[in-house]
Amino acid sequence: MKQKEGFFAVIDAGTTGVRSMIFDIAGNPISKAYEEYPLKTPGPGLAEQDPEDWWKGIISTMKSALELSKAEPKQIIGIGITNQRATTTAVDSEGKALFPSIVWLDRRSPDILDFIREKVGSDVIYRISGQFVDPTWSPVKILWLKRNFPEVFKKAYKFVLVHDWIYFKLTGTFVTDWSNASWSIIDINKMEWSKELAKELEIPLDKLPDLYPSGKVIGNLTREAAQLMGLLEGTPVVTGGGDQQCASIGLGVISPGTVKATTGTGTFIQACLDSPVLDSKRRLICSCHAVPGKWVLEGTVLSTGIVYRWFRDHFASPEVATAQSMNISPYELINAAAEKATPGCKGLIVLPYFMGAGSPNWDSNAKGVFFGLSLDHSKKDIARAILESNGYEIRRNVEIIEELGLKINDIYVDGGGAQSELWRQIQADITGKDILFTGLAESTSLGAAILAGVGTGVFKEVKEATEHMVKIKDRRKPILENQKLYNKFYPIYVELYERLKPLFSKVVAL
Repeated sequence: MKQKEGFFAVIDAGTTGVRSMIFDIAGNPISKAYEEYPLKTPGPGLAEQDPEDWWKGIISTMKSALELSKAEPKQIIGIGITNQRATTTAVDSEGKALFPSIVWLDRRSPDILDFIREKVGSDVIYRISGQFVDPTWSPVKILWLKRNFPEVFKKAYKFVLVHDWIYFKLTGTFVTDWSNASWSIIDINKMEWSKELAKELEIPLDKLPDLYPSGKVIGNLTREAAQLMGLLEGTPVVTGGGDQQCASIGLGVISPGTVKATTGTGTFIQACLDSPVLDSKRRLICSCHAVPGKWVLEGTVLSTGIVYRWFRDHFASPEVATAQSMNISPYELINAAAEKATPGCKGLIVLPYFMGAGSPNWDSNAKGVFFGLSLDHSKKDIARAILESNGYEIRRNVEIIEELGLKINDIYVDGGGAQSELWRQIQADITGKDILFTGLAESTSLGAAILAGVGTGVFKEVKEATEHMVKIKDRRKPILENQKLYNKFYPIYVELYERLKPLFSKVVAL
């Protein structure tokens, strides 16, 4: 480490809002500010944003975070960026959007998916990019624009991701990093744009930004951006990374044998790799890590915290009212009740597929299921069963990671769900792995701060920076008695989906 004083400024642009944070060199969060921006849904399956709303939020929150930190602008060593992945914007040479940003969760393009599968093939896409042919994938959005708004496609100077657009607003330079480009047509084996995919999909490579590894200073803060945010002109801006890859860095998941599970609305599981690993059954995505020279295997549980929120909204009105009077979160009361329920919930099993099933099943027809209910069950059992379903889903993904040849020792967790000691203990008991917790809800932002530290030369490499900035506050070991019980229920959980799978499609077809 080259210096002992100073701060890193971080921009974390998510799906529903932007967070700006100031970290010190030791990795301690000094201040933060958050502001929501609109997520527009102009029709079924459509999700759009105006990038100018991102910029307004960035200006506002960075000014607030800087003021709250009491740090002087000259003390900001560098700026890091992390972001929602795959959201795609067509822009002109001045960075102005020619069409609303198409958000990662947009589902407008089934005809484009068929076109890509027929023209290129799912196997070829996966072999080169590690991605599935899915509406989330950025090229699907680009081709949808090409087919439906050819004048936008023709006028577009660049097709950029969120990171790329923010970097341009800060520095005037169009660049992207390998981890974000993993949601486009990067060849993850060569770390360069795939000429093969570009040719087959007819996407000109000159319409994509320049590629760089994460943790590099490619530009400096412009006078205009500096004045708007209250920072110094010329402050180094560092290439960042996608939100989940940055979360892995912020948790210390930077070497093989480590896995992270970020639990919020859904759960994102990532395992660190020394080289790309592809799953012949295409159950997990493989992409570039935000650590140069590393990759990640990624699984997704689509419905996690959102199911618990559904339970809160529809079945926990008394807890919500009591929590308001006590000025605490209603989840504290719900968790306290769930902790009194017997592990395994007396045979009650929940399939949390309220928004379909993610990895490894990738079944959009799947539905939520409460199986095994009896008059002996109460609200606390239902609450705990929802928490247990998350543990089962994490275990399924971790088992596939291990099936592909990686031995997993520990699972690092973050996100809103990780704040619950009960939830962490359930995860340990079901997976049979130690669950490690840093206590920091904003691991994604910390990961971007770490990259800023590496890019500005404060640290030689990500490993040195994480050793200095990431701190484990709690380790949950499996309780043997509970683990044995969950080992009996887990095969039933897996079989339950397989038995019901044919019925899900029938229900959807009605």
